Amino acid sequence: MSDDLEKKLGYSFKDKSILESALHHSSVKKYALQFERLEFLGDRILGAVVAEYIFEKFSVKEGVMSKMMSAFVCADSCKRIALKLGLDKFLVAAGNQLHTNVTVLADTVEALIGAVFIDGGYDSAKIAILLCWSEIFKGYDEMDYDPKTKLQEVCQRKTGSPPLYSVISVTGDDHAPVFTVSASIGSETAVATGSSKKKAETLAAKLLLSKFSYLSLNGA
Repeated sequence: MSDDLEKKLGYSFKDKSILESALHHSSVKKYALQFERLEFLGDRILGAVVAEYIFEKFSVKEGVMSKMMSAFVCADSCKRIALKLGLDKFLVAAGNQLHTNVTVLADTVEALIGAVFIDGGYDSAKIAILLCWSEIFKGYDEMDYDPKTKLQEVCQRKTGSPPLYSVISVTGDDHAPVFTVSASIGSETAVATGSSKKKAETLAAKLLLSKFSYLSLNGA
């Protein structure tokens, strides 16, 4: 079974006992200390590799980099990697319910990364992370993370002026308002609603960016 895991991971362990420790959750007392140590280490290695990837691949502001970092290494993303690797089948834990627990699976991914680092060094861990996270990286859409900044850049290129945001209406109860906002560049406008002015503006910016992308693809 470990051969299948190592193939998906893109790394073959020289010391199988390190892999064994990473696959035995801390709920198994005999392995608790080593699992937690590997998890701690793997978390830091993952952060370093992903931060380096963001820095090299995306020319975005620090605030956007932070949002991307949070999305790439969050528990849900780590769970996706865990299921991709089949860790729910390889994991040994004190209780079957732990095999589908988001936190447990995320911790196991980090422990596994720590194990690769200990067994093969930083470059091996980096290769494994980039391989496992490739689909998550490909799913990145700059418009999802900071559409207002992206729209600002488009505006500067097209008109030299910032986009225009206007509040069309505010409806709903005082404790649950609904803002309807428009975002405009020249004759192009998009309208969106949100529970706050900021959220409505963000969605309107994203819709307007999508419209410009459509026009560009169709030669307009």
